[in-house]
Amino acid sequence: MTKDFANRGQSAKPAKKRSRPSPRRRTAKATPTRGKKTASFHGPSFSSGAIFGAVLVLLAAYLPEWLETPPGSKEQVATDAPAAPSVTFEFPDILKDREIQVDTSPYQTESSKPSDTPRSYKVQAASFRDRGEADELRANLLLSNLPATVVVSDGDTGRWFRVTLGPFDRRVDANRALTKLRERGISGIVLINND
Repeated sequence: MTKDFANRGQSAKPAKKRSRPSPRRRTAKATPTRGKKTASFHGPSFSSGAIFGAVLVLLAAYLPEWLETPPGSKEQVATDAPAAPSVTFEFPDILKDREIQVDTSPYQTESSKPSDTPRSYKVQAASFRDRGEADELRANLLLSNLPATVVVSDGDTGRWFRVTLGPFDRRVDANRALTKLRERGISGIVLINND
């Protein structure tokens, strides 16, 4: 027995016939209804409404000012107001012929004050107990173009080997050397020598 695979998904129900619309329905859809209007955008109406709204907003903003002060009364209001008091300063007259003595010594810089002893600055990079470690740091600093020396000092805690840079005549030069040390990861301090 042969099978029909073309109608496999369809049920065995017979297909319904489509009914044609009646001529009355066709005429009803084709002609527009007479009592209803369709909504659409009308440019002139929109622009005239926008202009009218802008005029209303401007009137609402400025109309109270126009109603409060009628034209021509601005001069009357200005003349009726009392005159503003004139301000006079008496300080120029009082101080014209006087001389004021001021102590400027707190504002003088160190360079303007005469100093009896010349100052020099040194930068201490580090201090060690072992002479070999101090010489090794000194050699590294000399290779970095920094004027390093090892100073031996004896104190209460024993003998120390201090690696110092300098002497520098100006504080600015000592601060520059200190900055170069900090770039290499060494935190130093500035020492002031009064020779």
